Amino acid sequence: MEMTHNKSNGFMIKKATVPTLRLNNGFDMPILGLGVWRIDKNGMRDLIINAIKIGYRHFDCAGVGTTGKTYDEDAVLDIDTTISLETTWHDMESLVSMGLVRSIGISNYDVFLTRDCLAYSKVKPAVNKIETHPYFQCDSLVRFSQKHGICVTAHTPLGGAIANAKRFGSDPVSMIQYSKDYKKSLVQIVLRWGIQRNTIVIPKTSLVERLEENFNVFYFEITEEDMEIIKGVDRKHRTNHPTKVLQKFVL
Repeated sequence: MEMTHNKSNGFMIKKATVPTLRLNNGFDMPILGLGVWRIDKNGMRDLIINAIKIGYRHFDCAGVGTTGKTYDEDAVLDIDTTISLETTWHDMESLVSMGLVRSIGISNYDVFLTRDCLAYSKVKPAVNKIETHPYFQCDSLVRFSQKHGICVTAHTPLGGAIANAKRFGSDPVSMIQYSKDYKKSLVQIVLRWGIQRNTIVIPKTSLVERLEENFNVFYFEITEEDMEIIKGVDRKHRTNHPTKVLQKFVL
């Protein structure tokens, strides 16, 4: 293990292999990744290179090529509703059988949609990618997915690109940072909480210092007591509705 220190932000980065979760098909997925949706394409190359140097090996590229033409004037998804989810899933399964992909998954499926998919699938979903963070914990969905061998990936693990920083700051979550002397930022506490739930977290950022901060979450543990405190701040507050495009982003 190698340790490096970044003088610009004070974070000590421990160079190590990112822990992984074993998927239901035997493949492993890094438990921490980088979300690059809506990242400026001009800076994408340097961002990815810097992330790799830090130690990232998981990059979530969903929607990278989106131009906005798939949305109507009210920013609502314009999708073809004549094709069923079951038909789509079976076509995805064919990609696995042809050896074109190793793993397939679902996104933003609730318990009922996930249960339906399990009923008609020949290849079980490896992952369900959903919004989940301390203010939108989706505990029943997370537990249901994990019970059936489906890994949960949190695509909004910080509540919408730190959009809820002020709200988080008014809750006991922020007090843990000081009272228990974790010597970690609030962002790191929230990401670590997600990891200790056995969910994969893929925070988005375009800043190198944030890449480093987000990566430095593997060498401490939140106590069971504090995990329960965080569990108690759930507000059922969704910040990234899957059928809407947010008009403003706080970066």
